[in-house]
Amino acid sequence: MRIRPPRAGRQHLNHLTGQGGPALNGQSLADRLAQANRFSPDEASAVVAQVARILDSGHAVGQVHGDVRPATIGYAPGGRVTLIGAVPPRGGEALPYMSPEQIDRRRITPASDVYSLGAVFFELLAGRPPYAGIEPERVGTLVTVPGHLDGITTAMLAEDPTKRPRAEEVAAVLESGVAAPPKRIVRPTGITGPRLSPTLLGVLMLLVLPGLVFGGWGTLRAGDTTSTVGSARPLANILPTSFQLAFDLSIERDALRTDAALTEDFLQITDRSIEAWAAEIKDLDTADDPGLRRRTERTAAAIERLSDIRTAARAGDRSGKLAAVEMYTNAVNGLFDLAAELPSFQDDSLARQARNLELIGSVSEVLGLERRIMANALRNERISDHGIADLSAAQDSWATHSASIHARADPAMRQALDRISGQSFEFGSYAVSSQRAVIRVLNARDVEDVIRQLGDGADGRPVDQIWLADAASYVQDLKKVVVDSARQLAEDVDREHREAKNQTIGWGIFSGILLALFAGLGIALLRARKRTVDA
Repeated sequence: MRIRPPRAGRQHLNHLTGQGGPALNGQSLADRLAQANRFSPDEASAVVAQVARILDSGHAVGQVHGDVRPATIGYAPGGRVTLIGAVPPRGGEALPYMSPEQIDRRRITPASDVYSLGAVFFELLAGRPPYAGIEPERVGTLVTVPGHLDGITTAMLAEDPTKRPRAEEVAAVLESGVAAPPKRIVRPTGITGPRLSPTLLGVLMLLVLPGLVFGGWGTLRAGDTTSTVGSARPLANILPTSFQLAFDLSIERDALRTDAALTEDFLQITDRSIEAWAAEIKDLDTADDPGLRRRTERTAAAIERLSDIRTAARAGDRSGKLAAVEMYTNAVNGLFDLAAELPSFQDDSLARQARNLELIGSVSEVLGLERRIMANALRNERISDHGIADLSAAQDSWATHSASIHARADPAMRQALDRISGQSFEFGSYAVSSQRAVIRVLNARDVEDVIRQLGDGADGRPVDQIWLADAASYVQDLKKVVVDSARQLAEDVDREHREAKNQTIGWGIFSGILLALFAGLGIALLRARKRTVDA
């Protein structure tokens, strides 16, 4: 590994690249994440501890890597890791792993590497990088992890570099070890037996035995599927209303952030979404899932805190906008992140649907960033180089996520996505007028042409409000497709649960019959041998 000495950040968000040897067996940690989405706490701890030791050796001689992300970490099947070279990141790709000081183009230090490694650790555990915010997002609010992993990850993601642990301290905490769960004890089934000649009975038992083993395996597998899918049913059933409310609140948030107007009709739509979600949460049984209970309680509290803000917005009062936007964001993220609580499904179709829904929160965040940048640029009739860079990163991220969602979508969802985007969803929805305007701004590095075109049919309305209304209309179309997909997932989970229960019963009956036959043959064999001895 070659590590650079500390230096001030450059002027672009995609400036840092990892340096080092080739990937182990040609695979990076990014490749491994693409296959498995997330790691177990023990696997993630082992990977991060190794990287921390490598970074510590460089930090000890005053060197900083500056580009720690999954693509610059080589990963071997046995779990050994190294820092590797990687192609320069596409626009916005490295952004989730960059420390606040890197994004602000301040001097980077060893603490910057620790932050980036913390973002990687977060993704290994939760299946996605952390959202940006004033306070670091806690991985323990997304997935169930040991308390010390939640604590060290949160410390690594501290806004203040001086509050982050050193790489050596990270390695020491993770290498201290976490006790593995006790292995499951499998007790052998008892064997008993009746009749015929001993040789024939022995042959019959040998013929029955493979079927008994296969039947037992089928029963256990079907039972495991029944348990997994059954645990997902309550959450899957509330996802449609959760996503609908999340989209509605995100549009309200972005309107507040950009000083756009919200009609009373739209506010009433959100009111109905809140009422529907609250009713479903009230009936949700979370007694067996403390993680889901904590998440829904926090989200319900965040929505309750929005009540006064929404009342003030109706009256035209937009004071305390920054705090209000933060509260909206917390509620929106909490609703979208409910999808992260879904278990890992064995059924490929369910797994793809669940993974797609996990991506929707990131998509909403990126589209919200686009709306904020474009609205400000159109209102001010100019866009800075920094604004162009941020808009480009957001557009690249949107294009990447939309291509991934389109590829994983079932035929019905794919058809709906193509319909609302003019057959262009997998390419960033370039055929949608609001997205076409974004692309024109990026190509021209200026908003003049877009302002002129929007102004031709403005009828006296501000051009930023025209573009925002168009963008909000597309988000509403996207919301309908996503909510329909969430409903389909809930229906598919119910269907899969019914089928798994029937399979469990069927395999149980099959195994019971074979077990009774095997036991009968065993008893007959013992009696036949006794008769032979007596004779």
